[in-house]
Amino acid sequence: MLTWFLGIALLLTIIYVMFLLFDLREILQQLKFIVTEETNAELVSTSKILLIRRLLDQNNQLIRKNKKYYQEQRQKEKQLHQLLSNLTHDLKTPLTVSSGYTQILLKDTSLGEKQEMIQKIDNSLTSISHYLGYLMEYNLIQEKGVALELEQVDVSELLRENLFTYYEEFQEQEMPLSIEIAETDLLISDRTVLQRIFQNVLGNMLKHGQGYSEVKLIKESEALIFQFKNGIAERIIDPQELFQRFMTEDSSRANKSTGLGLHIVKELVELLEGDIQLASTESIFELTITLKSSQRQ
Repeated sequence: MLTWFLGIALLLTIIYVMFLLFDLREILQQLKFIVTEETNAELVSTSKILLIRRLLDQNNQLIRKNKKYYQEQRQKEKQLHQLLSNLTHDLKTPLTVSSGYTQILLKDTSLGEKQEMIQKIDNSLTSISHYLGYLMEYNLIQEKGVALELEQVDVSELLRENLFTYYEEFQEQEMPLSIEIAETDLLISDRTVLQRIFQNVLGNMLKHGQGYSEVKLIKESEALIFQFKNGIAERIIDPQELFQRFMTEDSSRANKSTGLGLHIVKELVELLEGDIQLASTESIFELTITLKSSQRQ
């Protein structure tokens, strides 16, 4: 009799555990879907097991709480981007007007010694315009406002054009450019985004580099590889941190860097479905951009 009772108890226990495992598997699949997909779904179950019902109730409360927090954060980010957009556009007009006036004054030779002061004002306005451009570009990317306009692009020629624009500045800063550009096939890409990438990278080299600069475009069977190198005063401990928003290698902020430059470059490269990597030795900083062959004609 005891053996029969223990057998029935064991059978019921096995059935209970099987139902429990079945319910847990169903719940796990639902959780995986909720985590990986944009959905308003909550956990559901027809289980009669009280423990499972309580587990579902607690998880659904957590899901609702997280959704509410996520929605509030999305709304705050949207408001922040709108604020940034309004501020940058409001600043752009008076800045352009002020810069126009200084350009007129700089041409007035009768001002004599005041020309030096006006030149300093003009340089400051140029710097502000530069940083404002960073903010506008950053805000556009965050709002997904940079829509790709694909066309055939001669990447080799586009890189040369941008290098020519910055060539004198590199010479003035005693950072003579070493250039090695392979001839490439036409690339199906967004010309404007590529140009923004080149301009931001070259501007970053001018701002933070010293003594040495090198630009290479290497054509491989499955990729185009862009290498940008420049000399640095000291090794950067963790170059990857420079991809973070508002991060700058200059902890003293002596050069008033926004820390947005390389973050913007990374976002733009990812828009083109490319890869970007940073590396640093004691004296050299290197940035490598890879555009895959799927983007070539």
